[in-house]
Amino acid sequence: MSSCLVGRGARLAAWVGLCAAGALASPAACLYPDYTFDEPEPSGGGGSSSSGPGSEDCSNGADDDGDGLVDCADPGCGDFVCTTAVPEGWSGYFALFDGAPAMDPGCPAAFAAGQPFVGNRGLSAPPARCTCSCGPAQGQRCGELGSIQISVSDAPCGSPWVCAWDLDLIPGWTRDECAGPDGVFGGGVACEPGNECLSTREAHPCVASVSATPLEATGGSCAPGPVQVEASAPRWTGLGRACPAAPPGQGCNLGRVCVPRPGAPFEGGLCIAKDGDNACPPGAYTEKHVFFTEIEDDRGCEDDCACGEPSNGACRTTIALYADPEVNTCDTPLVEVLAGECANVEGNPTIVGRKVTSATPTGGACAPSGGTATGAARGAAPRTFCCQSQG
Repeated sequence: MSSCLVGRGARLAAWVGLCAAGALASPAACLYPDYTFDEPEPSGGGGSSSSGPGSEDCSNGADDDGDGLVDCADPGCGDFVCTTAVPEGWSGYFALFDGAPAMDPGCPAAFAAGQPFVGNRGLSAPPARCTCSCGPAQGQRCGELGSIQISVSDAPCGSPWVCAWDLDLIPGWTRDECAGPDGVFGGGVACEPGNECLSTREAHPCVASVSATPLEATGGSCAPGPVQVEASAPRWTGLGRACPAAPPGQGCNLGRVCVPRPGAPFEGGLCIAKDGDNACPPGAYTEKHVFFTEIEDDRGCEDDCACGEPSNGACRTTIALYADPEVNTCDTPLVEVLAGECANVEGNPTIVGRKVTSATPTGGACAPSGGTATGAARGAAPRTFCCQSQG
């Protein structure tokens, strides 16, 4: 019966009566401390535990200030709260911050019992940029030389002309072949306004310049270069800081413990933790947060670069013109003109014979394709925190 005399001051008589009644049915009922009975849990009254001599330490399971109240049952422990035990396989308790990295608050004094956990979430890592390129065109050929249109006009290059004459095309024309089935017979007559636009031997028109149409390069190919890979550094947009509480105290109902109450900017409820990405356990800890401490990054590019057919290639073609009046005669050189350009001539000459002296493909470019992005960056080494809902 003496075990029933451990009471709380003015409540001694009530407990004695209760113990006497309990002893008749089950003597062992009086062996539990009175704060473990299923009675309304104390909420505390003042601020956090004080630190002066004789003040209540809210997490050591002792009545430090001698008022008969332990930890959460003491009014001096208002910043502490009774909560359920940590489920098996989980660790706790933590105050959890989940927000922008720039707003990291550090750990408060009530949650500084060990090394905090710092992790990340919200990984920003765009796919790799894959760039393909093509080398210069190789193996191009000049188009048909016989497609070059040679024209003679009565004005210098770049000036408006009154009369112009197109020489006949020469089907199957080959390099260094002298050809001249027709011509413009200037004959040395001075260029004066009013001349008729005739090119016969008798007309002797004015001859001041000669031009030729460009010749395209055809065929060929471009070799693709190796794919160039560029990936921006991964960036976290969210931070998680979990600050561990001191070992829990007492002063709560059976199966519950006394721990500090988190404050802003931390989550409103206490949290528990477990390595990996886990479902929250049944019970009070339902708000899930997952943070990562590592990054797995396998972003890259397919080496599938290819090149289309060359385009915009030209053929640097030199055409020599001759002043001999006889057809198909190339004895008296007059002037050279590049295909696609114009050349002035002096002395109002006759132009009949012509010959392609060189033809070399130049330029030409191929459009690249391919370079498919592969892989992704993702968080690794996750840890799950489950917090009490405050909704």
